[in-house]
Amino acid sequence: MELMVSYERRGMEKEKVNVAKNMLKMDMEDEVIVEATGLSHEEVRSLKEELEDEA
Repeated sequence: MELMVSYERRGMEKEKVNVAKNMLKMDMEDEVIVEATGLSHEEVRSLKEELEDEA
C-alpha cells in the first residue's frame, strides 16, 4: 500500500512539472506558476533554465 502511495506522489509531482513547463512556454510569470503548481521558486527557475538549454 505504501508503495502505491509513493508512485501516486511521484506521478503528481511529475504532472506539476509538466504543467509548469507548459506555463513557462506560454511566458507566464514565475509567481503565477508557483501559485498554480505548488512548486518552489527554485524549482521553477530550474525548469526555466532546463527549457532554455533545450532551445
